[in-house]
Amino acid sequence: MELILVVMVFLALSYYMVGPCNCTGLCSPATYAEFRLSKAGAFHFPVFHQEHPCLDPSPVHPASVSDAGTVIGNDKIHQGKYFMAISLGTPAVFNLVTIDTGSTLSWVNCERCQIRCHQQADEAGPKFNPQSSTTYRQIGCSNEDCIDIHQDNGIPYGCIDETDTCLYSVRYGSQYSAGKLGRDRLALGDITVVDDFVFGCSKDDRFYGSEAGVIGLGNKSYSFFNQMARQTSYNAFAYCFPSDHQAEGFLIIGPYPQRLELVTPLIRGYGLRRYVYSLLLLDMTVDGKRLEVDPSIDTRQIMVVDSGTDDTFVSSPTFYALAEAVTSAMRDKGYYREYGSEKVCFRPAGGEPVNWRGLPAMEMQFLRATVKLPPENVLHQQSVDRICLAFHSLIPLACEMFGFLGTRH
Repeated sequence: MELILVVMVFLALSYYMVGPCNCTGLCSPATYAEFRLSKAGAFHFPVFHQEHPCLDPSPVHPASVSDAGTVIGNDKIHQGKYFMAISLGTPAVFNLVTIDTGSTLSWVNCERCQIRCHQQADEAGPKFNPQSSTTYRQIGCSNEDCIDIHQDNGIPYGCIDETDTCLYSVRYGSQYSAGKLGRDRLALGDITVVDDFVFGCSKDDRFYGSEAGVIGLGNKSYSFFNQMARQTSYNAFAYCFPSDHQAEGFLIIGPYPQRLELVTPLIRGYGLRRYVYSLLLLDMTVDGKRLEVDPSIDTRQIMVVDSGTDDTFVSSPTFYALAEAVTSAMRDKGYYREYGSEKVCFRPAGGEPVNWRGLPAMEMQFLRATVKLPPENVLHQQSVDRICLAFHSLIPLACEMFGFLGTRH
């Protein structure tokens, strides 16, 4: 295990980092659409959930956020994801894209889909058309970024020789995006941040969201994070995606906040995934009780920090022990467990609506830091009288070596 020395990511839960909402009455777009450069030289984006009182309750429209680079949690587009507004090209094209710490290459849906492309929601902005941008340039096959992206994604060769155009392909489990690599002007609000931003122009994908694409924060030279960090004085990012819908979170690239209440060593990469950020999970408790796992099993686990995933995935022994502990705690509180589905779900025995008061709380013990999860981070509501565990088991044996820490936690 190797600690990161240069790239430092600090994960903060909203109930530790921010106070109650300070908004009163109606808020102007400037309140929540305020991209700024801090005095320390860091790029600072406010983070809001769609139910924050400073956000219009109607669906997000480009006109309301295209001037800022705001980070938004919008369940109307894709459940549980957080988005950032960016602008690409000249003239600038607004897009809402997923923030993903578990991947490296950034890409957007492009015009003239050549095979098949996902349906992009209107509120995510128009598809990017490279032919309409006067500053767009394709990346050649011998370019260093092209070679690196091919090597990192296991592509032996990907090029259109006639036009010297580099091709890319990235996978996200059963999803993927493929297309052409290019460079163009990246703007956040009215500020041009990167003149030659490297990204993928997607011409073929299997993507289950309706956002315009993905912003990759992984630790590679061509990632959004590293391209942005080169414009600052410090190579780091910090973020808080608020679970409290009344609170304001943030994404910062550059010098990070010094007063963080929870800090745990970060592991750079794991196995072949050298670009990811990981934490060491030591133990878990439910209502103060440790999980009952076979003592012969080492339950310590590397957890990949993945903001592109909402739920958390742990090893099978840990998950089954967690499910039993939560089931026991829920039974004591008057809930029964539903069986017969992949999810671990509960309903009130009397058929009444779910009462979140008194539901089980959980702790995740990392190296030198214990994170206390309130019930709303342990369970999520499926309907008025049905809640499900926000944890899953890693089924493939090849994946049992590491887990995935999602945005709910």
